[in-house]
Amino acid sequence: MMSRMRLTQISQLWRLALVLFVVPLSLFPLLGASAAEPGPSAKDEMVKKYMTGCQAKPYKEENCEQIKTNAIEILKEDLQTMGSSADHTFIPLILKIFKSKEPVLRIAAADAIGMIGPEDSDAGLLALVANDPVPDVRQAVSQMISHGKGIAISLLAQRTLSMRVGLTPETPADPGKYSMPVAPESTYLYYASEATQGRLSYIARKGLDPAMAFFKSKAKRGPLKLDEFNSTYRYQLSDEQEARERILKQASEAKSKQMEAMLKDPSNQQAGLEKVMQVQGEIMSQSMVEQGDRYRPDIFESPTVFVLEERQIGLRSYPTRYVVLYQDKALRMPGYGLSWMTVPDEAIKTAQAVSLVREKEEEAGKRENEDLKKRADTLQNLEKKKDEQEKKQFKKGQADLEKELGF
Repeated sequence: MMSRMRLTQISQLWRLALVLFVVPLSLFPLLGASAAEPGPSAKDEMVKKYMTGCQAKPYKEENCEQIKTNAIEILKEDLQTMGSSADHTFIPLILKIFKSKEPVLRIAAADAIGMIGPEDSDAGLLALVANDPVPDVRQAVSQMISHGKGIAISLLAQRTLSMRVGLTPETPADPGKYSMPVAPESTYLYYASEATQGRLSYIARKGLDPAMAFFKSKAKRGPLKLDEFNSTYRYQLSDEQEARERILKQASEAKSKQMEAMLKDPSNQQAGLEKVMQVQGEIMSQSMVEQGDRYRPDIFESPTVFVLEERQIGLRSYPTRYVVLYQDKALRMPGYGLSWMTVPDEAIKTAQAVSLVREKEEEAGKRENEDLKKRADTLQNLEKKKDEQEKKQFKKGQADLEKELGF
């Protein structure tokens, strides 16, 4: 006779197998019998009803909503038990739960792996499940990865940080709507994309070189190293960021007034709290865009820029659409980020008026420094010539003295 603990563990594995369709339906009764002598338990039967009777259309079982609720709770408990075991060998099986259509089960699977503690050897598989279309699942996976240990896991945790919330699956943004091209066989990254901020990210599955060739054929300028791009367009990029921050600040102030009014009204407090969450989300999205634009060298190797569109706004020409290609060290894959300007021209011109004054001051200071350097160099050359003349006179005087003395 097997121990009670071992029977329970087998029963949990059997129920997970049901969910994952790991085995043929004809073997379910046999597996159930082996898991709990002499037959399947009530929990096993509940999960079986859900999988074989409530997922078919038309439904074979009555009260399917209640059956579904009960079955999911059972499976969540199973996942929690497996997670609390801290047994790393369970991770490959738990990862299969991410194929489930139920977001709450995927969240439970992430929590279970987090309890076990992922390792560097798991990073490749975790990178795949981190890109879930459901925001709450992405957040759970992000938390799960942060509980792991190792250099690769640490990088992955920083790369896959997710801020959005909700159980509604997101749809990948349409890059064509923003006149942005996408390289063939690219995978959209939900956690690294923010269309409202003009940023979309992808994995280049065909490799970096084909992606380079694709964007080079569409570029107006490039390839440019990221440092060169940032230096060439330093004032333009600064204008865009300042304009974006100004707009966000104005919008946040207006919404703050709305929130204060809502929170004072008991009937509108829930709406006020939702407004708070919205403002916080917008601020965090802005922060994530700013961090992403830095393309940290410990995560993004050899970032290369192609300018797809450059447009005159006021007195400067701005890179209004561009792409940054790189080797993603955290995901261990090549990738790229699409960027386009989202702020109106008038906001850019307002920021430009301020930066033009700063640019003139910097140029004046640069010219002054150059003049000071020239003066210093001239004085140094005069001193050098004076020293050389004095040395020549000294040597001549010494030679004359030696001649007079007969040496």
